[in-house]
Amino acid sequence: MRKVLPILTLLALLQTGQSFAQAPWIGVHGGLSIPDLSGGNGNQLSSNYTSRLAGNFGVQAEWPVYHRFSLQVELNFAGQGGQRNGIQPITNVPPELQSFVPTGSYLYADFKNKAVLNYLELPILAKFSWGRTLIFYANGGPYVGYLLHAEEKTKGTSTIYGDQKGDPITIQGQPLPPQDFTANTDITSSIKRFNAGVTGGIGLALPLDARNKLFFDARFEYGFIDIQKSSVDGSNNTGNVLLSLGWSYRLGRKR
Repeated sequence: MRKVLPILTLLALLQTGQSFAQAPWIGVHGGLSIPDLSGGNGNQLSSNYTSRLAGNFGVQAEWPVYHRFSLQVELNFAGQGGQRNGIQPITNVPPELQSFVPTGSYLYADFKNKAVLNYLELPILAKFSWGRTLIFYANGGPYVGYLLHAEEKTKGTSTIYGDQKGDPITIQGQPLPPQDFTANTDITSSIKRFNAGVTGGIGLALPLDARNKLFFDARFEYGFIDIQKSSVDGSNNTGNVLLSLGWSYRLGRKR
């Protein structure tokens, strides 16, 4: 038995080496990202976000490990964030209106607000495939992200309200004239640089020949880290749905 175990171990290592020696695939992909900012923890500054549309594209490398199982590493530009439309709190209150701000609350206005967060993300995925003419697959694994830039884009004109119900502030019986809230504000310094989470989904690949294949990938992603540096700004997590098309090319020859 003592002689058999080392032989079996050696055979297993040789088999693993042969599996990793299979020719890898490299590819590119791109498509639509539908991100959203979840959470908020009741903070009016970070609640009630809905999805927006963004881009997502990158490069990938896939290493066959054993039969239907492979490992895939990607480097992606990922659009994250969300949007909020309607009556919402304002943070840059004109000095002449500071006295109208209720203690522990905000003044409000009706405008469009879009949080645009751009990340560089590195997912590491386990991938299981089946099929021949059409190859179906499922993948999943962790990812880490690095914030490239964050911006708050606001648009619209509105009078200023004293509460979320839309009761206007009046001075000497007259409502304030509409204010312009159109602006692009860099908020990169308010957002944590690093993010991490999990991603996974399903896909369909169409082999064109022994070296080329096209694929369609549908994936969900969720970040574990609260992105705001200060709790005063609220508490949100990133997340999105990714729909992408791609092309892969096999390097060398399959062994």
